[in-house]
Amino acid sequence: MLIVSNGTQVEPILETNYEKIEELNGALRISFSSFLHEKNPGHPLLDFETIIEDEDGHEYVVKDFGGDTISKKATAVHIYFSLADEFKYDIYGGTRTFDDFMSLVLAGTGWTFINEDVDGHQLLQNFGEANPIVLIDQLCAAFNCERQILPGKVLRFTKKIGADNDMQFRYRHNIETLSYSVNTANLKTQIRGYGAEGIDITYTSPLADSPRIGIRVADPIHDEKIESAEEMTTRLASELPPAPETNIKVKVTTVDGNIGDMVWLIHEDLALEYQTRILSKKTKRDYSNSEVEVGNTQAKSIVDALLNQHATINANDKRYRSKFEQTNDRIDLEVEEIDASIAAIHIRADSITQSVTDLNNNLSSRITQTATEIRSEVTAQVTTINNNIQTVRNDVSAVTQTASQIQSTVTSQQTQISGLGTRVSTAESSITQQADQIKSKVSVEDFTGNTVVSQINQTATTISIQASKINLIGAVTFLSDITGRLGTITAGTINGVDIYGANINIQQDASIGSTLYLQGTTNRGIVFHGNNTIYANGTYMELSAPYVRLNGNYNELNGSNTIYGQLNVPQATGLSGLVRANSSGIGISTSGGNLYVQVNGSTIGSVKLT
Repeated sequence: MLIVSNGTQVEPILETNYEKIEELNGALRISFSSFLHEKNPGHPLLDFETIIEDEDGHEYVVKDFGGDTISKKATAVHIYFSLADEFKYDIYGGTRTFDDFMSLVLAGTGWTFINEDVDGHQLLQNFGEANPIVLIDQLCAAFNCERQILPGKVLRFTKKIGADNDMQFRYRHNIETLSYSVNTANLKTQIRGYGAEGIDITYTSPLADSPRIGIRVADPIHDEKIESAEEMTTRLASELPPAPETNIKVKVTTVDGNIGDMVWLIHEDLALEYQTRILSKKTKRDYSNSEVEVGNTQAKSIVDALLNQHATINANDKRYRSKFEQTNDRIDLEVEEIDASIAAIHIRADSITQSVTDLNNNLSSRITQTATEIRSEVTAQVTTINNNIQTVRNDVSAVTQTASQIQSTVTSQQTQISGLGTRVSTAESSITQQADQIKSKVSVEDFTGNTVVSQINQTATTISIQASKINLIGAVTFLSDITGRLGTITAGTINGVDIYGANINIQQDASIGSTLYLQGTTNRGIVFHGNNTIYANGTYMELSAPYVRLNGNYNELNGSNTIYGQLNVPQATGLSGLVRANSSGIGISTSGGNLYVQVNGSTIGSVKLT
């Protein structure tokens, strides 16, 4: 009995001329008639777009409706097909799993799905922008699976729907009439498959031996989950039909089995004995004129066919795979050489990122571009083990460019792991260039956390150099002044330099190749040991010390010399030329045995020396 729902009203309906049409991956609908009767409470509710529920819990929507004052006729399609009234505007293309695609298709529809054995990834370009019915059909074709509608808005997906219970459709038993057709338009007889570890297998169907068929090559299969020749051969054999596509329509007396079930079709008069599948059913309440369509003939046994196949494995053949994902807001592309390298491009509305990775040598490069910035980066990782000490060095170089700045950075981090613990040290250098300045920096941090930094900042007017040590090697020329604190100069030669406004502290011997000038208008002097000095004020020079000694072979005082205090001349000291004749003051001289005394150059007397 059927149940009809019209708004909030729900009543059973007594139908006549009931017929149910079921198709594999296709239609599911019912048609019936109803008459006005006091014992048929659902008749007044039956109308277009009303909901009909059958004995199995499936719900249908009346789409074709008509009648008169006492009868009504209705054809209702399953509510699953109401998904055709919805639309998916998003694009979700690329390489994805079946579950990924199906989750997008059913999102927000109230429907759920069960995936029993549909695995792997498939590339679907521009997937989307269609109603869910169309998208589900595309997925079933791409993943080579079948769809079954279950009650409660549930879809079931599997590689093959139905069971194999050795059920028979046999002429003169449960078959009234039979008709059939054969289609070879899509028939393929040879296929090639690539699996893991270099598996490369070509499978040829026994149908290729038919002179009317021959070799017909199908698209190859790539499946890294297959790791043996036997498994790949079985997979390839299942991809090719062992017989041409055959559709047989039979009128049956009883409609047993479900859509997709395997059945034996036996007709002795036509010499037919096939195991085939139920593709569609037209069922009536009394089974009169009920029909079943079967097809896709399967061989009774595939073992003999497999034994005659030749599998070739090229262990050195490296396989490649690619991945493409597309949505409304992004496109991702990836090409991989298995276990060797990966190249990828990621496109967004506001950025493009491309990368290349060498899996064997731990090398990678990446370029990221936005409207405001371009950044390129190269990384490398090197691991060495010496004397039970593992050293891991990670090197990264990067260049970041904006409209106002270019910055390049090189970083190296080294990690040593041993029985004594882990030590990490880091080094980094960078150059930042802007329109009005250039800055370079080098820093090193050892495993103790000690950091050493040097940097150079350059503008149009100033260059600043900061470092713990600065080595200037070669000829250095300064064309302008050097100001500020110079610190300590510990080695080298400074030629042709004027030094102003500085204190010079000479701790060791100093050699002056020419004249030493003390400039200025006020007192200038040289201080020895804090209290021994030589001072000059522009008029006279003063030697000041507790003791002043002129210790030369010949010491001369020229000009007018005045001695204040006491002049001691020891007796053991030879005194020569103390008083000079013909000079200002008193002079003493000898001549011809006489001692002459002179005043201001004039002789005033003499004494005979005897």
